[in-house]
Amino acid sequence: MTDAEVRRPVRAWLWAGALLAASAAVPIALRAAAPGGYGLVGLIATSALFAASLVVFAFGLGGEGSVVGRRPGGVVALLVLAFVPPIVELALPQSVSPEQIAQLQVVWYIQIAVSAAAALGAVVAVGRAGVVPHPWRWAPAWGLLAIAVTQALPQVVGVAMQGRSVDEFMWLFTLGSLVILMVPLALGVLAMVLGARGLARPNPQIYPPAA
Repeated sequence: MTDAEVRRPVRAWLWAGALLAASAAVPIALRAAAPGGYGLVGLIATSALFAASLVVFAFGLGGEGSVVGRRPGGVVALLVLAFVPPIVELALPQSVSPEQIAQLQVVWYIQIAVSAAAALGAVVAVGRAGVVPHPWRWAPAWGLLAIAVTQALPQVVGVAMQGRSVDEFMWLFTLGSLVILMVPLALGVLAMVLGARGLARPNPQIYPPAA
């Protein structure tokens, strides 16, 4: 009799997926309730949910569920992505003088570069760790590619359409904003589905006795 395969839910993916999906759903709900913006409280809530989800994805729960297999490079990349953007955004002053604009732009560009490098490192680490079932281990990479393309497209089109009204391609900016919201929502739902489905584990062999 061969070993039977059983599946056990991955709690870390269920919790991390729920937190990640909530980090995307909360801004949508707050913007619907307050079209003018959701303010500092909404920013803190969203950042906290996002950071918590990445921490769980990085370390797992109860010693299992780390999507990067707890490899140092992947863990560091996820933690940088979790904490650097919100810390920088919360630390920047709400109102600045004209003299401070140039300095803050430098800080902002550095933060974007660090976050982009961390995101790239994280998605590669998830894909190479082999913990998440194939082909879904590359889903974060697909999401990152979608965000990168939709963020770069308005800049490319803007250069190509110099002299024409910006209103003609405002839909590209709307698309970019929508993708930024939908990617974490989709990844969160996927993580919950995979977590509920669980991973295949061998059942203890009963007959014949194991050698």
